[in-house]
Amino acid sequence: MGLFRRDKNHKDAKYKTKEVFTKAEETEQPADEEPSDEEYTDISEAAVDSFSQPQSNNKMEEIYSTRDKHVKFRRQEPLAEEAAAKRKEAAKDDLIRGKLEFSSVGDEDTPEVKLEAELDPNAIVSDEIIEDVVDVKKLRNIYVQDIDDIDVSLDPMESVKEYEKQAQDKQRRDARSAKKKPEEPYVPTGDTVVAKVPVYQHEDSVDKLYLKAGRFTDVVESEYDEYLKSTDPTISKNYHAPKPMVKPHQSLLYTLSQVAMRHKAESEQKQKSKEIMRNNFDEEAPKPKEKKKRSRVGKFFRVLSAVITSGFNSPSEDEQERAMDYSSREDENYILERTRSNIKRQAIHLTLYIVIGLAILGLVIWERAAGAQAVAANGAGTAFTYCGLNFILTIALGVVARHTLIDGVKPLKRFKFNCSTVLALAYGACLLQSLTSLFTCTSFVGSDHHLYSFVAAFGLALNALGRLLMALRVKSNLKFISDRSPAYAAKIYDDEETARRMVSGTTTSKGMIAYQHVTRFLSDFLKISYAPDPSEELSGKMAPIAIIASLFVTILYAIIFKSVQGAVSALAVMLCISIPFTGMLAGNLPLLLFSRRMLKEDAMIAGYPSVRQFCDTSAIMMSASDLFPSGCVTIQELLPLQEYRVSESLLMAAAVLREAASPIAPAFDELVMENNNVLPAVESVMFEDKSGLVGWINGERILIGNMKLMNRYHISIPTDRISSKRKNKSLETSYVAVAGQAVAVLGLSYEASKVTKDQIQKAERSGLALIVSTTDVNVTAELISDRYEVFYRSVKVTAPGYSNVIDEATTKVEEASRAYVATRGRIGSLARAIGGCIGIKSNISLGIVVGIFGMILGILLSATLALYASVARLSIVEVMIYIGFWVAATIIAELIKRP
Repeated sequence: MGLFRRDKNHKDAKYKTKEVFTKAEETEQPADEEPSDEEYTDISEAAVDSFSQPQSNNKMEEIYSTRDKHVKFRRQEPLAEEAAAKRKEAAKDDLIRGKLEFSSVGDEDTPEVKLEAELDPNAIVSDEIIEDVVDVKKLRNIYVQDIDDIDVSLDPMESVKEYEKQAQDKQRRDARSAKKKPEEPYVPTGDTVVAKVPVYQHEDSVDKLYLKAGRFTDVVESEYDEYLKSTDPTISKNYHAPKPMVKPHQSLLYTLSQVAMRHKAESEQKQKSKEIMRNNFDEEAPKPKEKKKRSRVGKFFRVLSAVITSGFNSPSEDEQERAMDYSSREDENYILERTRSNIKRQAIHLTLYIVIGLAILGLVIWERAAGAQAVAANGAGTAFTYCGLNFILTIALGVVARHTLIDGVKPLKRFKFNCSTVLALAYGACLLQSLTSLFTCTSFVGSDHHLYSFVAAFGLALNALGRLLMALRVKSNLKFISDRSPAYAAKIYDDEETARRMVSGTTTSKGMIAYQHVTRFLSDFLKISYAPDPSEELSGKMAPIAIIASLFVTILYAIIFKSVQGAVSALAVMLCISIPFTGMLAGNLPLLLFSRRMLKEDAMIAGYPSVRQFCDTSAIMMSASDLFPSGCVTIQELLPLQEYRVSESLLMAAAVLREAASPIAPAFDELVMENNNVLPAVESVMFEDKSGLVGWINGERILIGNMKLMNRYHISIPTDRISSKRKNKSLETSYVAVAGQAVAVLGLSYEASKVTKDQIQKAERSGLALIVSTTDVNVTAELISDRYEVFYRSVKVTAPGYSNVIDEATTKVEEASRAYVATRGRIGSLARAIGGCIGIKSNISLGIVVGIFGMILGILLSATLALYASVARLSIVEVMIYIGFWVAATIIAELIKRP
């Protein structure tokens, strides 16, 4: 081996190699054959060192190449026998222990690549491979200028002689082995044998050869494999090409193909075995099973069974914890899936309630139309069939509604009530009545008693409809909550004294001011969304009154009329008339309609707690930039008062306006874009009440305001020249002065956005006042009331001190805020949402009053008719007419005035 270096001065990248070969232990060379300085080998393409074995004469070194090259020879001085033996043993030890190094001479900065031993230290190296190894460390003047092309050179003359000698030896060995015994391993004689390494050169020019430390042999094997694939290799005659270096089992494609072939063979063998078995037993081949098409009826019954069996498997602790509320972004998919499942379940329940209710209604219509005649014609069997079908349908109704019924009865253990308590007890009374009718069936067909199961089915259907509307509201709001757009949470200003001072002078005296600020997460969403509304709460509070009244009437009826089936019918009708039919509907229906309307206007109302939180709000605080965002303020006239530095001065004014967050700042966007959005740094800025802005840039004072500000700082304004040049006298005027000199006069136009204008007007009609902070002297209460067409007493522009309070509250950012009301940042959306909460509160309250009044009146009328005229006067038709009237009245009262 040797040390290699690139000769950078050689244009054709020729390489010089100084070859040193070992001397045989038993051969001597003449001392008079000293090599000269010219006895070197020039190789133009590549060179490689090879380990050689001692040859018979050891007179010359062998060097050869595949191309026509100039070849020189040099003799080697005789070495002492002891020195050669020592070098031989040292080289063998270094090679086995991996101490030989491979580095590049001249590249001081390049780290050396150290070769590790690839042989086991206990391995025995064959003499056929290595006989003598030159001490590499002593050959400092040997180098190869590049390692891209590797060539192994031998002396052509000596190579031919050695080849002839080896051929003769091989013939003799073959003759002896053919006569006597199998071929024994060849043991070389004392002659030095140089390994026959074929010549390989890259067909294309290669500048670099990438080596991994310790894997030089792998690289050589790879290059050698490429040589074997070359079209015209030069190789010694006794060389036989080995098998490919990459074995078949090392190829992924080969492995996959073998696996596929093995599987194919196995499948063919199995198929043949099956055919043999069929032939032996004379059986037909089994036909593949065809997938049966699932009918719609079967699918319906599977869904029905899933609904009926739902709820028996209790959720895991993790699911219960995650279902508690929407606490992080990771819960989004889980909560959405749970909400969709709830919507699907409530929709299926509602459908089943309607189907069962219609079936019961069909029986009622038959009983009213032809029940008496059928009983008279066919006897008691027809009455029993009617009562039996009614009982079966009532049982099916209870199976579907079992969760609602259990939720209504469960609080009774603690003497508490909810919206479903009276509904569950009414169903139980109807079931008891249906069971009783089986024993006295003729008294329930065309007689004095009536079955009220349809009323319970109607109540369950309205209850499921209310829950479905709630789930739909949660799903639509969840899309707003989980959106990655910036969210603004609505809050109530908590400093009551400051709020009271801020609203003084407006149409309201209550210090309840709402505002909004940026939040990164809206918390407690599900808790607010599923919170009960007043209608649901009041239905639970009215349950004890309905239960006590029903029991009282039932006992009196049994005492007066002495009839068991009559007492059961009285209990059933009293509880049915006391059902809060709009308990779940009165709050959820208007909330759903209002919530969806708000989502279209970039606002979100989570639930009734949101209404309760903001229903007493008296004002909304905002900045002038919220009322007049970008595009609402434009420069209609620009009168320069100087002939130089006008653009530069206006750019400085734009920097001051942007620093102060003035609504005029977006009007200079075109000028700023022409300056590549680069503005000078503002040192300080201050707003003087009813005057304008005062700022400092690079030691120069910039004034932007009205004439009062110009006079205060003694700025001369040529009013006569300005009035003669102005065309539109209705525009708002602002003056710009820089460094004590008037620069320009701005004619500004203020326009309100149509969408925001409508939202502000609706909020103002709900009783809300507008508290505005401004850094623009032109934004006054009169301007806002004129542009937005609201009452001027409903608008107040605060002083600079209160403006700081508003800016501090509206510009803060919270990590998490309660999800009562949220917007995307537009002040019109906030005003519309807060005004809607005020309106929907009054609507729900009106609906509750109507519903409670109808329920109390129904209890009184039913009790009176039952005790004075028996339950025969309370047929199913009259009861449903009364219930339908008050349900419709409640809904109309809530929706007649849209918030």
